Amino acid sequence: MNNLAEAADEAARTLRDAELRREQAIRYSREMIRETKRMIHAIHAGEDHSASKQELCRLASELTAHFKDDRVTAGAGPADDALAEYAEAMILDSVVNKKSIPSFGDLGITPGQWVLGLADCLGEMRRVVLTSLISENIEIAASVFSDMEEMYLVIMAFDVPDAVLPVRRKQDIARGIMERTRTDITNAVMMSKIRK
Repeated sequence: MNNLAEAADEAARTLRDAELRREQAIRYSREMIRETKRMIHAIHAGEDHSASKQELCRLASELTAHFKDDRVTAGAGPADDALAEYAEAMILDSVVNKKSIPSFGDLGITPGQWVLGLADCLGEMRRVVLTSLISENIEIAASVFSDMEEMYLVIMAFDVPDAVLPVRRKQDIARGIMERTRTDITNAVMMSKIRK
């Protein structure tokens, strides 16, 4: 029992350090989520989003550097959602600018965070399609929808247990997004033919 107090002190220090890392991860995550929302809003509004993109990249880099090899960024902590949203924003930026989709390696995040961001991006791409349809720009809507279909096939190919990656619910949501978007485009095409 002589070393019981020492072991308890070491355990307490380790747990305090873990709590501090978790609090830091939550702070970074909140900042990232706010910046992600700003960037996505700017993309949809057709505004310059370069400052938000730069800030988001900085925050993601700091988050992943500070918590490398830590569970806060490896599937069990508060940073996962923020890094998935970061992936979503960066993928959307690539889609609207007709650039190659960045991989998880390009973004410096885990494969799981990237897959979840990819799945969530379909909803933002649907917004781009609807905006194009409202503007009666069926060509752009069809082009973005074609990109959506390619991404959808990739997302649906993932067949892993929820304990590894909670992607099944997002796959169900993606299926609904695709069906509604296909219907919207079909209706817009039919209406444009009727008007002619």
